[in-house]
Amino acid sequence: MRVVTCTAPRNTTLEAVARIFGTRIEGEGIRTEVERCRARADALVTAGGDMSTAVAVGYAGDLFVLCTIERRWWRGEADRIISKLALLLDLSGDSLALQLFLGAVRAPQLHDLPPAVALETQLRLLLALAPIAEISLWTKGSDARAICLVEEGSTTQTRRFRGVATRALEGVPAQSGSRGTILGVPVSRWETPWAALVARTRVERRQTVSIYLAEAAAAMSPVIERELVLERSAARERSLVRASERRLGRLAFDLHDGALQHIAAFGADLYLVRRQLTELLPADSQAIGVARINDLDARIWELDRVLRELAHSLEPGSLIRRPLPRVIGDEVAAFTERTGIHVQQRINGDFSGMTVSQKIALIRVVQEALTNIREHANAARVRIMITARTGRVDARVEDDGVGFHVARTLLDGAQRGRLGLVGSSERIRLLGGRFDVRSQPGGPTTVSLSLPRWRPLSIELAGDEAAFPALVAE
Repeated sequence: MRVVTCTAPRNTTLEAVARIFGTRIEGEGIRTEVERCRARADALVTAGGDMSTAVAVGYAGDLFVLCTIERRWWRGEADRIISKLALLLDLSGDSLALQLFLGAVRAPQLHDLPPAVALETQLRLLLALAPIAEISLWTKGSDARAICLVEEGSTTQTRRFRGVATRALEGVPAQSGSRGTILGVPVSRWETPWAALVARTRVERRQTVSIYLAEAAAAMSPVIERELVLERSAARERSLVRASERRLGRLAFDLHDGALQHIAAFGADLYLVRRQLTELLPADSQAIGVARINDLDARIWELDRVLRELAHSLEPGSLIRRPLPRVIGDEVAAFTERTGIHVQQRINGDFSGMTVSQKIALIRVVQEALTNIREHANAARVRIMITARTGRVDARVEDDGVGFHVARTLLDGAQRGRLGLVGSSERIRLLGGRFDVRSQPGGPTTVSLSLPRWRPLSIELAGDEAAFPALVAE
């Protein structure tokens, strides 16, 4: 009986917090994370006895992070939510806002995001919860001038903002503007300033904003360090992927200049043989001989068509220039034409932020999966699902074929030098992703991958097409 009377108020308070956020925490894209946050809050309540304000504030902070990641509100809306939460929890608005920020800026959800997205989210949290009008993150460019990496709010790339950023990048807090309304703090790691946070506020809120900026800088420091590590790792990964694509490109050229030329010559010779047969064979045997030649001719030109499609699919340039949904659609159309198997496709999200390395790796996995289905699966149904999310891109290829013993097949393929899925797995691993194959004799088979949507934060590294000069050249 005591458990019932103790649990009800807790649930009522947490449910009241959720109701304040309303429809912003509803929908398929956010529901799972909201449920996870609620489960964590319930666990803390159970462990801590009576319902505490700290648990409710932590739960509200988690919801703030989710809404900020999904961009589910506009300016001014956060103030109304804070006012309602403060009334519910019997706290002052300023105290609650600071408590929410201290938890939200270090929330575990941010660790799953690419560094650039995590930093943008932290800036949006600052703008939503702190008494500031503009906030921006700066670093030094190759010419040692301060450059703005990310900004939230009104435009911040003014001379005064740049001046404050320049001084903060030297490792000391700085201020400017009318009575010091523009504040800057260094974002340092191991006593080395890597970036600078610059914000505009009102005169009477400078001290409060200084606290927000100091806490934000401490939270952003490991994120920026992770960004630098990823930049170095990505450079090595791009080099390996580029080498692999060049090998495939050479294979495509060899097909064009070698096998396809021989097939064309053989087809021409066959045409001459057919003409000569009609002259040499007696009339009653000509029909049979010509029919056999025509059948052989049809097989040769079908082989020519298949090899040309293969050569085209191996050319990285053709993959880079086309949107990802179109590339996948073309692969599926070719697969259906060859096999007669209908493929159910579901491709959702914005793929424009994917790097060239990620795009090529994903396409190669789909190509390899469809090839295996065509050659070995004896499947009747195939389904492809690709979804671009905030922090990652997920893909699955499923079939209802005969299946196989995964470990034995992968080992046998590696020993025979037929890398296939092993090569696909290595490709995804090099890009920091996860790759999985699930199957069993009798089926079904699922090939799945998840790639982090990492994109360089630095303006000078914003596109990795430069890493593929030979592949994107016309």
